Amino acid sequence: MKNPVSILSFGISCPGGTSAEALEDFSKWPVESVPEAGGCRLHEVARINLSAEPVNRWRMKPRLRRASPLSHHLIEAIAQTLEARPDIDPARVGVVGAFFFGCLEYSVRFYKGLSTDGRRFASPILFPETVVNTPLSHVVAELGIGGPVYSQVGDTSCWVSALRTACLWIESGDIDHVIVAGAEEFEPHLLAAFHSLRWFTADHPFRIAEGAGAVLIGKKTPDAIADITRIADGYTFRTRDQARIAGVECLGEFDIKAPVVDTATSWASQTAASLLSNRQLVSLSQGLRHDGFTASSVWNTILAAQQPHYPRLVVPHWGLSQNIAAVEISRAANI
Repeated sequence: MKNPVSILSFGISCPGGTSAEALEDFSKWPVESVPEAGGCRLHEVARINLSAEPVNRWRMKPRLRRASPLSHHLIEAIAQTLEARPDIDPARVGVVGAFFFGCLEYSVRFYKGLSTDGRRFASPILFPETVVNTPLSHVVAELGIGGPVYSQVGDTSCWVSALRTACLWIESGDIDHVIVAGAEEFEPHLLAAFHSLRWFTADHPFRIAEGAGAVLIGKKTPDAIADITRIADGYTFRTRDQARIAGVECLGEFDIKAPVVDTATSWASQTAASLLSNRQLVSLSQGLRHDGFTASSVWNTILAAQQPHYPRLVVPHWGLSQNIAAVEISRAANI
């Protein structure tokens, strides 16, 4: 990125609530034991109660009554970013979304019907909600957002690619402000898939979480919450040995004196520990870490932006399937 950009506001929808304080202690998040689809193994999952305030304020909106849960998580987080900055016209705001799995619940229901009842009976009501672009379409229509809208799909590190896209929009002058969001929803088939991938390990356990987060970014300004001063992405891998090499290359983009936020989960925890032994490692939350994938990436970015004691922090995003990326967050007052 040529120039730093500023984080102007943020929004959160997570199992612990909708405030930044909810991200500081995972042990307070409600969890439930859920069996894998078609199996008996139980895993603890943190879910959002869609019937509770304030997330349920969107449930009866005509456009959202049949929408996937991901759409409700997403619109709450994005609405918060706009409500925090009433001076900004939504009609001139762009949106970039980052997703790992997209609309799982309706996708599973649609393909179950297709495989059970046959192609002639595939539900035309469910199908639109399986498309990864649909949640953002609901959000921008409901909130009156008029700028460009773009969805990106990848693992946890996709959040960083979404940030880079937003920064390019701002640098090119196409638009002044962009909301960058990440969101995930839970469906039990995930557990069976993760078990097959050996992401659940005795040495590095982790809990699946659902939810969303969003940040509003714009050109660097002195009254910002924090600045994004460096982005490193595109460090891909196919094996865990290659992931280590990718991690070395990615972290090499940042000053070795800059503290690094502890964000790794599952097998990436061991890789991260070996790469960060000579760096200051900072933990910004308590309790067993929950992984909401691209949603967690936003939550970690928000946590880093809220830290008053660190002039800068490197926030790595350890993708578990294809990519490693990182972002440097600097306190605006110290730039």
